[in-house]
Amino acid sequence: MRRLWELFQNNRFRNKMAITFVFMALIPLVIFAAVSAGVFLSQARQTTMAHTAQITGQVSNSIDMYISTIDKMADYLTCMLQRSGMLEDAAAWERMQTPVSSTLSDIARSHPEIAGILIATEQDDSVSTGMSRISRDPFTSENWYRLASTEPDRVVLVGSTTGRNIVTKQDYSADNVFSLAKAVKDRRTGEVRGVILFDVSHEIITDSIKNVTIGEKGFVFVVDSDDNMVFTPVNEIVYRVDPAWLDGDAGVPVTAQIAGGRYQIRYEQSGFTGWKTVGVFSLDEVMGGINTIVYVLILCIVGTGALVLFVSLQLANSVTKPISKLQKLMKQAESGDLSVRFNSLYSDEIGDLGHSFNHMIHRIDHLIHRVYEEQQSKRDAELKSLQEQIKPHFLYNTLDTISWMARDYGADDIVRLVDALTSMFRIGLSHGKDFISVQEEITHVSNYLYIQKIRYKDKLNYAVDVPAELSGCLVPKLILQPLVENAIYHGIKQKRGGGTIAVTGRMSEEGLRITVRDDGAGMPPERLAALREQLKKPLDEMEKTSFGLFYIAERIRLCYGDRYGISLDSTPGEGTTVTVSLPARAELINREVFHV
Repeated sequence: MRRLWELFQNNRFRNKMAITFVFMALIPLVIFAAVSAGVFLSQARQTTMAHTAQITGQVSNSIDMYISTIDKMADYLTCMLQRSGMLEDAAAWERMQTPVSSTLSDIARSHPEIAGILIATEQDDSVSTGMSRISRDPFTSENWYRLASTEPDRVVLVGSTTGRNIVTKQDYSADNVFSLAKAVKDRRTGEVRGVILFDVSHEIITDSIKNVTIGEKGFVFVVDSDDNMVFTPVNEIVYRVDPAWLDGDAGVPVTAQIAGGRYQIRYEQSGFTGWKTVGVFSLDEVMGGINTIVYVLILCIVGTGALVLFVSLQLANSVTKPISKLQKLMKQAESGDLSVRFNSLYSDEIGDLGHSFNHMIHRIDHLIHRVYEEQQSKRDAELKSLQEQIKPHFLYNTLDTISWMARDYGADDIVRLVDALTSMFRIGLSHGKDFISVQEEITHVSNYLYIQKIRYKDKLNYAVDVPAELSGCLVPKLILQPLVENAIYHGIKQKRGGGTIAVTGRMSEEGLRITVRDDGAGMPPERLAALREQLKKPLDEMEKTSFGLFYIAERIRLCYGDRYGISLDSTPGEGTTVTVSLPARAELINREVFHV
């Protein structure tokens, strides 16, 4: 018997299920019971479906009515703001802040479900009640502001408030509120001047649903037009509802297997908000209505039924236990524990699946560590590259030059020098962007060369020749200034008399080519060969030198791969040429050539 049991366990999953079906087919009374119960079950389903349709329709209409009320409040505030002109005039803004804030407070007090109201302008001014700002990041970059500005003629619903620059002052979590936003337009030009944002507690949805019942296990939840949860009761079923089940026509039910139970799902979609009110009821619960018939049939087949039940349970356990074990391990892996492994004593489909699961977890763990190491390497390269851009001695010399010019020359030169330095800082920061246009990069390096020209006078001349058709291409920011700095300090300064630095840009079949060429001291062949060899190595294997070009080369490699990078050519006494190879990434805007 034990040998037969082991043989069964090592059999294929399909064969085990087939044996189970054979055992079940030997009981004709079970088939009779299924047919008899089917009639009653069909009637019970139709009744439950009609009840669910009525409930979802009522909840959807209730939400629409409330959203319409909020829309009217937003229209009222819009009219008040337009009449006062406070979004168009700074003085009017200062004068009207207090009365507007009082009005917002009155609205919030009269509607307890409103967690907060905020009015944000395109100048990043704001007035609110029940809300506070987290940081000084501009409101115009917020998702709710952009959505409202894109559709200024209607109220925009945002199901999730996670990740915003605003928090409500009341004890609401991000999961307990949803937002409505509406743009405020200039009454003369029609341009968007600001956005009104409402945070609304889920209480209004709760009040619509709390008295709703669809049996003991049934429930109702609400999702937005992007299938993000707006409101849901707390249970283990709702988060296992696949959004793909809601892609069909409204009112057409979908039957699904969830957490070991069978459920029927249908929804109503609001034409006003676009939200879906979803009703879920348990088909297993509907089956309870035919228990009386089942009990009578059980009494008739109790003798053989006991034996079949015992065998069926044993067979089911042999299938479900390893699946349940694998499911538990998958949940642990989902929570971040990648040390789990599935151990199986048998070589059936579940065993094969477990082995594949182990291999997958091992590969994921390996890839996570690999990505982490690459990201860390990229951050180190970017940090070191940024540190190369502005050095203390450069700032000191620049400020010293400004002071000297203030004593000996007119104010216009000082203004230009300060503007050049300011532009360098502005482009260097670039609002945290990693990529800027070629035009911005050329402007940055031209300002740097202008400052150095003021310092070195006739010792340094420069020319920049980059076609305007390349100005729209995107490049990693601040990759040329370290190369120009090397050309000055290691080329021009080491040469007797004056020297010239030329920055040129061209488009070739391989991509964008930007060249920094000087006619300075150059370098010996052995030094050139050593630098070329070092540029082929990853950053952590490079010699730790003061040349920023190593970090520039590493940034390019991490961004675009080994196909692109930096090449060097140098002749002692004649100068050095550094060529940066990049892919062309942007629309070309015109075909004129600009010279700086």
